[in-house]
Amino acid sequence: MEEMVRELVGKGAEVDAEDGEGRTALTVALVFGQEAAARALLEAGAGVNAGTGRRPLHAAAERGMVEMLIELAGKGAEVDAEDKEGRTALTVALAFGQETAARALLEAGAGVYAGTGQRPLHGAAEGGMVEILRELVDKGADVEAEDGKGRTALMLALVFGQEAAARALLEAGAGVKAGTGRRPLHAAAKKGMVEMVREPGAFSASGI
Repeated sequence: MEEMVRELVGKGAEVDAEDGEGRTALTVALVFGQEAAARALLEAGAGVNAGTGRRPLHAAAERGMVEMLIELAGKGAEVDAEDKEGRTALTVALAFGQETAARALLEAGAGVYAGTGQRPLHGAAEGGMVEILRELVDKGADVEAEDGKGRTALMLALVFGQEAAARALLEAGAGVKAGTGRRPLHAAAKKGMVEMVREPGAFSASGI
């Protein structure tokens, strides 16, 4: 399909035009893992920071396209730019369990506190990325920080059934009352995390 991309661009197609979701053709190519088409668009001058809904870096992060992430960052992609949900590419990579991509973004200077909707710690909790979650906590990530829906990282870990991540957050001091949405105990009960519900101290009477 890269030849068709080149032909359309040669006939005057606007390389950075957005679709109804605020995505450019480059972002769409990356969403669907079409690396050759993405490279053809880059050769045609596609903007690495273009797109009002979602940027190319976020799509590459979700797909775990590490080489493309490195290339985009090298071409000037803003590593801490947010998508329409207030997430950086690092948060997206972590939420989708793309550890290698996440580490590539960290090496490229991605901020561990960045994101107005969700922070990287929320993504690590959602994706069950326990090792990186602990690293983020060690770097000073706020375990009580809420996402745009009032959910803490602990709540997200429980909502997505990531018990190991939830335990790591509890060990790091995450509060069982924190968050303005549902309480962690409700999420654990909904997911059938019997041992966590029964475990002494995990959701103590003083904390519920």
